[in-house]
Amino acid sequence: MKEKKNLLISLSKLSKMYRAEVKTEMSDSDFSPNELDLITFLSNNEMDTSKEIADSLGLSKSLIARSVDSLVAKGYLETRVDEADRRYIHLVLTDQAKPIAERLRNRRKQYIASMMEGISQEQFAQFEWALEKMIANVERKKEE
Repeated sequence: MKEKKNLLISLSKLSKMYRAEVKTEMSDSDFSPNELDLITFLSNNEMDTSKEIADSLGLSKSLIARSVDSLVAKGYLETRVDEADRRYIHLVLTDQAKPIAERLRNRRKQYIASMMEGISQEQFAQFEWALEKMIANVERKKEE
């Protein structure tokens, strides 16, 4: 199969463009990009521990910890010890964070809508399937 040289560049470019959209949307705030990523992740996913977030986003646990500490200090995040297993700390957005999460969610929807122009649902479903397959392939290779 011919090498797909532009795939990683294209995915990186889409990510950078999205981050620029978020930066513009939140230019009136004092959040770091990583704090915004954390708020976005927690508002859109059921995973809520630092380890799960670090693994999903491909970030270091120390970077997540700094963002968590900052958001807790600002009142946007709470930590809760898991009742069944005290080793796990769950991260929960506070009511103060909900308007921020909603702004980020709306910006993401707008970005995805503009990105999807001219692409059918079926084409996008195939693309998502291919990306998931690529991720599974790479993860499998790491385990070998």
